[in-house]
Amino acid sequence: MTPPLVSGARPSLQDAASPARPTPDARMSHAGARPALEDAPAPAPAHAQPSFRAQVSRLRRLPTLPRLQQRILTTLDDPEIDFNHLAALIETDQSLSSQVLRLANSAFYSANGQSLAQVSRALLKLGTVVVRSVVVTSSVFDPRQVPLAGFWEHSLGCAVAAGALGKTLALAAPEELVAAGLLHDLGKIVLFKELPEAFEACLATSAAEGISFREAERRLLGVDHGEIADWLVQSWNFPPQLAEPITLHHRPAAAQRARVQVAAVHIADAMVRAIGFGNGGDPGVPAIDDHAWGLLGLDLEKLDQAYLRFDQDLDRALNYAVFA
Repeated sequence: MTPPLVSGARPSLQDAASPARPTPDARMSHAGARPALEDAPAPAPAHAQPSFRAQVSRLRRLPTLPRLQQRILTTLDDPEIDFNHLAALIETDQSLSSQVLRLANSAFYSANGQSLAQVSRALLKLGTVVVRSVVVTSSVFDPRQVPLAGFWEHSLGCAVAAGALGKTLALAAPEELVAAGLLHDLGKIVLFKELPEAFEACLATSAAEGISFREAERRLLGVDHGEIADWLVQSWNFPPQLAEPITLHHRPAAAQRARVQVAAVHIADAMVRAIGFGNGGDPGVPAIDDHAWGLLGLDLEKLDQAYLRFDQDLDRALNYAVFA
């Protein structure tokens, strides 16, 4: 089946917290060629391009994590990981311990309602990929730090949609898809924190010219947020199932080691944009990549099932402040 183009009216951000779930026909229409997002970007205006492109090289020297978070990530990289040791490290940070326990005990992750009081048991439930995402978002790259109305909601929505796809299609480790969805726009967070003027310029160019935020990045900076994130995930040694969805969700056919995860996050991003939940920096809804659609074996009926699960899981995520 040919992959569709996600479409439909975009509701206001004020209505985004409780989006009405459109029917499959309202959400999706048949598409042919891939959208202009993948086309070669036009050159930037001469007055803007040189300044920002000179500054973007700074992003290759990204700030390091606090010492505790560095130690935790190093422990997570150990193939013979000792969860008791990892728990002991996390327990030295009250805020981080609280986030791990709250996430493990949330209705979103705890299907049987059993409450966990020990960090070590919570770690076993969540797994190393999810814990890594908690460590990153709790330190220097929290999506809530971006002062763009709806950005946090877009990140949360993509996380929930990726998990909903995973459960609907019986994919392995749907909780890892949630983590990847939450961090899929990591490069935008880095850009905002390190070069806020460039971030604002990309927003302004996107709005003024009616192009995607990603295309505005490439015009002004010569790179996009996927490439920016790639510099970070390589230096921090992210596992492929987390790294590739972050860096390649706009180019799923380029994935090598986590093709299914990248495809799921790619489609999840389009799903939340289609119903206008949150704000990823522009109002566009990209076409779904042929490769990603076919790889997951999606059809409109399964997509509708994923949206139904998305509605249920989003309520849980919001009600229990899963990522708060």
